[in-house]
Amino acid sequence: MSKETLWSLTANNLRKFETNIAWTRRLPKGKKEHFTYRQILLAAGNFAAILRKQGIGENSRVGILAANGPEWGIAAFAAWKLGVILAPLHSGNSDEELRGQNKALKTDIVLYAGDARGLPKSFEIQCDFCAESAASELVLEPQYALDNVALHIATSGSTGNPRVVVLSHDNIISNVRGVDTMDLKVDGSDKFLSLLPLSHCMELTAGLILPLCHGSTIVLPRVLAANEILESLVDDKISILIAVPRLFRNIKQGIEKKVEAGGFAMALYLKVLRASPLFLKHLLNKPLRKKIAPAMKVWASGGSRLDPEIAMFYRQIGFPMRQGYGLTECSPLVALQYGWDKVLEGVGKPFGDMDCEIRNPAANGSGELWVSGPNVMLGYLDDDPKNPAIIDGWFNTGDIAKWVAGRIVLTGRSKRLIVTEAGKNIYPEDLEVLLERDPAVAEAGIVEIDMRAAAVLAIEGDNRVEAAREVIKSYNVRVSSHNQIVRFAVVEQLPRTPLGKVALAQLPQVFSENEVQS
Repeated sequence: MSKETLWSLTANNLRKFETNIAWTRRLPKGKKEHFTYRQILLAAGNFAAILRKQGIGENSRVGILAANGPEWGIAAFAAWKLGVILAPLHSGNSDEELRGQNKALKTDIVLYAGDARGLPKSFEIQCDFCAESAASELVLEPQYALDNVALHIATSGSTGNPRVVVLSHDNIISNVRGVDTMDLKVDGSDKFLSLLPLSHCMELTAGLILPLCHGSTIVLPRVLAANEILESLVDDKISILIAVPRLFRNIKQGIEKKVEAGGFAMALYLKVLRASPLFLKHLLNKPLRKKIAPAMKVWASGGSRLDPEIAMFYRQIGFPMRQGYGLTECSPLVALQYGWDKVLEGVGKPFGDMDCEIRNPAANGSGELWVSGPNVMLGYLDDDPKNPAIIDGWFNTGDIAKWVAGRIVLTGRSKRLIVTEAGKNIYPEDLEVLLERDPAVAEAGIVEIDMRAAAVLAIEGDNRVEAAREVIKSYNVRVSSHNQIVRFAVVEQLPRTPLGKVALAQLPQVFSENEVQS
């Protein structure tokens, strides 16, 4: 168990790296706004004193509704200084959804930046970056136990209604320290690009706490658009990028367009680069890296499975792509690939003090993935005592996986597994990956209809239905009979959760409303 709390960990590092830039905010016309570690420390202390006057104290439940940035961090650090339970709210929710989430989180007050969105008992985040207030020193840090609750955080809700996860200080700090055991070598020269919302446990742990533990800088893009992200990779010299597979697919397409525009010479260069041995790739790929990501150090994909073909593409051009695996219930990281991991389709080995077991395996070795360790949550808010989520220290992730050379290879979700009338198993995630390899398909989602797999295809442009028919025809000749698609629907885009994941629970309705009749 860690000897630190989230406030002591944060405060110590804010003092240690006081002259470093904590956040850089990209502004229009190439301008930027910078915030130092010392400014954040002062502002957090001052805001803690203000919150104390508002009656906020140990074990209060404090919501945060704000965009990524120093305001969010200051509110969180001030709250942890007071020993409160933090409850992040998804700013991407509708007003009605926000009210429902706030009720589920049972907040006493909501701290907001910009707009309170009609939430009751709200208080605006105040950021005094300069004044060193004596009042802030009067706020004594609580002597709470390390297993005290630090966070109430909602799951993504991609497969159903979100649940509220209860995490301790030690849960999160153990996760951060576990990442430090990897070969990432994060330091003060690194710049992280902040893409996922901080209400997402991955961004909170790996995109906020982790960089601030090492004196790194967090860069905030103006908008979450592909062009802005690609520009920031070059302009801000981003070294660490943690994102979802969809973004890495888009970057791959951007690289291929640059190659196409470069003509025969560029195409030949890429062909040679992809065929070169590893020791030469790092020399030959310098021109490409200069155009795409000159300071690249670590790229990590998570949230869903990365297509092995996309992973192979990045490996072949010498880009350090890694896959990871985690859940909100595990604070969130469970496993991460080391550099150039030999099991390309895997998500790496469990790190830190995490233990993983495959239970009830099938003949192919795939079974239920259970995890145990200091990262694993205390439980769910309002957990049923008769049916607890944690059993003898172990948590059933709901994922199906197998071991390959000591690495975890995910094969699907237990809730999504489709069993045909003939007893054949269909893993929707595998089918989605294959469908998305077609350049006409922006995204694909699989639903179960009459014990078979049906597809929802997101296709852009004109003649979308005819394009979808060609996609399905091409797909069906490449797969076994039980994995073939007979029924399909076409949409402009798949439904998404407030955290940006595909809203799998909504796919059946989307399918029924948009099915293409044969």
